[in-house]
Amino acid sequence: MEFDRSALSRLLSLNDTQLKFLVNKFARDYGLDLASYNVTEGDISSVRRALGNLSDDQLRELGQKLSGGRR
Repeated sequence: MEFDRSALSRLLSLNDTQLKFLVNKFARDYGLDLASYNVTEGDISSVRRALGNLSDDQLRELGQKLSGGRR
């Protein structure tokens, strides 16, 4: 899965309900550890903050995890 700044921008443009749904789905489907990204499950403001603060390296790492995940 390609996950770059453009994809991140689209993700962050979602409303809170949509973003929460997608983050929880990705975490569940791909076995992501939200705590490793400083995200408190269910706290959408921490999700937005963590996503907004990802470095380019972290974005690549996240994309790799989504590409090679358990799905």
